[in-house]
Amino acid sequence: MMALDNDTDHGPGVSLLTGLDMSHITLCPAIAFGKIVGGRYKLHILCVLHRGPLRFGEIGRSLVKGGLGKPITPRILSRELKDMTELGLLHRQEFLVVPKKVEYSLAPRGRALLPILSEIVRWGATGAHEDILEIRKTGHWPR
Repeated sequence: MMALDNDTDHGPGVSLLTGLDMSHITLCPAIAFGKIVGGRYKLHILCVLHRGPLRFGEIGRSLVKGGLGKPITPRILSRELKDMTELGLLHRQEFLVVPKKVEYSLAPRGRALLPILSEIVRWGATGAHEDILEIRKTGHWPR
């Protein structure tokens, strides 16, 4: 098995995978990434917002189209958007109009994830598509 961190060719604390000095980091960056964008909808919300700002309802409708066909509840969508805004991934803009209008867009930290999301989508298109079709058909992950 290949070691990803503390490889002797790069020196102590230097990651073989990134070439960065990781000696001061206590949590694996990949795990930190997973905690930040983990969950059922966060990556999908980032993908939906890459085209530009959307309102709450537009985001919710977009998630149904591209997901597993199950609508996100307003409560869960609200929580995800709030979490992502607090994490600095999204920007929330409230307009002073009646009825109330709020738009969400990618903040710089969220925009920085787009190249990573692009690679994830590319990877998923190479084989995960069949798995998704199986999930939609049976409701279970393929074995």
